[in-house]
Amino acid sequence: MKKIILCLWGLWDWLYFHCNRMEYVSKGDNIFRVVRKTYKGPPLITNSGQWICPGDEIIKIHLYNYQLAKEILNFSSDVAYVLYLRKGIQRSMQGLSAYIIDLPDYERIKAIMGTSMLNRGAERFGFYKHGVEDTWYYRLKAYLYKFIYMLIHPQGLRYLKQHGSKLEIQHLVITVQELLQRYAHESGKPSS
Repeated sequence: MKKIILCLWGLWDWLYFHCNRMEYVSKGDNIFRVVRKTYKGPPLITNSGQWICPGDEIIKIHLYNYQLAKEILNFSSDVAYVLYLRKGIQRSMQGLSAYIIDLPDYERIKAIMGTSMLNRGAERFGFYKHGVEDTWYYRLKAYLYKFIYMLIHPQGLRYLKQHGSKLEIQHLVITVQELLQRYAHESGKPSS
């Protein structure tokens, strides 16, 4: 059943990718896809004291959930899943740093932002968590994320029944300056 759903999801993912004008950070070895946007939400302050305000340029990151689901389909343990995800995020943050440095006007970008339920431990990667507004849009998004989580997680529905109430959708934010300080040296590209 999961394989049929994955096949349909692959079609949906292709449409979503193209309709949202996303780009691959690095196709095949990075779990992030990105789109450059103008921030339209409420002002946010990061732990470093930098404000992200409406009108600021940001990079919106999207986890490549479909690719993750295909790759971890055969994982049977939570430990293997967590280790795989942690290593993939670390590698992808390094790649994201290199991607941003290659942009001709990257200095104009203030922050990297994403929205996810996979946010436990995000601070270890330099992200700050910010709650989302209680709107129908984010409630719908939370249901979608739980469905995706059910497909991705090795324990699937069983895990959601036990721990689903603890899963909260959050905005994850890291400033470009912080991203480059943490990851530019690991990507092999010098930051300016």
